[in-house]
Formats: sequence, structure tokens, C-alpha cells
Amino acid sequence: MGQPQYVGLAQWERLFTTGDFWYAAGNTFLIFALGMIPVVIGALIAAVVLSQPRLRGRAFYQSAFFLPQVTSLVVVAVVFQALFSTRFGLVNAVAKFFGLAQLDWLTNPWGIRIVIALMIIWRGFGYFLVVFMAGLTAIDTSLFEAARMDGAGPLRMFSSVTVPLLRPTLIFVALTGTISGLQIFTEPQLLFSGTGGPGQAGLTMMLLQYQYLGGPGVTAATAPVHTDLGYATVIGWAIFLILIGIAAINARLLRSSND
Repeated sequence: MGQPQYVGLAQWERLFTTGDFWYAAGNTFLIFALGMIPVVIGALIAAVVLSQPRLRGRAFYQSAFFLPQVTSLVVVAVVFQALFSTRFGLVNAVAKFFGLAQLDWLTNPWGIRIVIALMIIWRGFGYFLVVFMAGLTAIDTSLFEAARMDGAGPLRMFSSVTVPLLRPTLIFVALTGTISGLQIFTEPQLLFSGTGGPGQAGLTMMLLQYQYLGGPGVTAATAPVHTDLGYATVIGWAIFLILIGIAAINARLLRSSND
């Protein structure tokens, strides 16, 4: 490491003029949309189903869904690499059995993003499920009974009773999910050994910062990134400011819901 040099705002100018950070930011938001939106919606629906008093084996389902949350991501990455392998993967084998097209999941840009999104869904489903179920227990059950006596069906009760009363929980989930979703790092880092994968399709903001910090595996990439701690710091600040902006929007929404 050489002697530090004062460069003023040159690193910020580099951030806005070079395209690598904005490509990584766009990729991060894309993977976030593919992964976080389905997992939140799915967890909400599953929480409503599991909260039904007539359901048997509720504790088993809760434990089964939460299990991925405590499973090592290294193990998960190895399993996903095996599942989505082009030649010997189970996903392509099933597609071939049903006469469907086989994809190069780990080399095709959209395939890479979908695989990372599926890892996010698989890992985050149990966490959001537990949060939603905790929110559902705080709702007075007499409201559901009153709605049922008024002739409301399951969909009407979900849209008119459950969702409005779960709004604080939904905002909390949106905030924590957005913050964690925009810090996607471990999944692409494990899948592609610190690189963004073919075509940089798995490059995220955090992974880009990791590369400029000189993380192991970066030099093995086809286009290695040279270590630049100053630029890595600016990337970290940019991510922080984006998250602060999202948190401010969330606080405003939460305040309006309490009024």
C-alpha cells in the first residue's frame, strides 16, 4: 500500500462519470426486485395460512420454513451450483424430462440473476414468515369474527382486515427487506468466487466495493479490478446514502400510518 494522497472530490467524480457503480447499482435493484418482492408476498400469504386455528402441524411448518435461515450459505451455494449446473443439474434434467428448453443458468446473464434471486427467496422466506406471524397474533380475532358474520369471504377479510392492520409490520418488513436486499453480497460472492460471474451479471454494489478492496478471488477474474481503497470508500458512502434515503421514506410512511 502506497502513501495516501489528497485527491479532493476526484473519487466522487469518478463514481458519477464511470459506469461500473451504476451498472452494479442497477443490477442490485434488479436482483432485489426478482428476489425480495416474491419472498415478501409469499411469506405474507403463508403466514395467513399458517395462522388459521384449524391447521394441524403448525409448529412443524414453522420450523421447516425457518430452517434455511440458520443454514450455512456456503452449503446453500454449493447446493444451488449443483442444482443449476448446465450438464448435470437437476433443474435442467427435469426440464429435459418434460421437453422444455435447458438453460445455461450459471453463464446466462438472466439465469445468473434468477439463481441469485432464488437463493434470496430460499433464505429469507422463513424470516419474513415469522415476522408476519408475530404481526398477525397482535390483531384482535373478534375483528375477523365480525367480518365473517357480515358475510366477508377469505379474500375480503385479507384485503379489508388483515392487510390494513398489518401495515406497521409491512412497513417494517419493507425497510429491513430493502436494506438487506440492497446489500446483496454473499450469494454472488460464493457462487462466482468474488467476481461478478460471466458478463458481470451477478455484480452488486457490495461486491463491487469488495473487489476494489482487493478481496480474495478478484484477481482470478477475466477483467481483474485493481485495489483502490479510496474508491471503495466512496462506493461505501454511496451505498450508505442510498440506504439513508430509503430509511427516511420508510419513517415518513410509518409516521403517516400512525396518524
